[in-house]
Amino acid sequence: MSTTADSDRSKKAPRERRGADIEIIDRTTGDADVLMPSAVRINGVEVLIPSDAKIRVHDITDDEVVTVTVTMFARSVSIRHEPDPQT
Repeated sequence: MSTTADSDRSKKAPRERRGADIEIIDRTTGDADVLMPSAVRINGVEVLIPSDAKIRVHDITDDEVVTVTVTMFARSVSIRHEPDPQT
């Protein structure tokens, strides 16, 4: 049974697109001058990364956004088409 609340939820404005919050965490107790990443969080959720994975924080400049490349284990991958919510 459909209710007014259900129909209101489907009419909500799309969420604003934004970059992800990436946290690269060092949990070792060794030398503080060298970081050894042992955990990665994306938007506050810890993700599994292979032990030999390379994490790259690309060059940071005044006129470009920060980009990060990380290899992680995926629980699932979905590749599909969706209509543009802006139209």
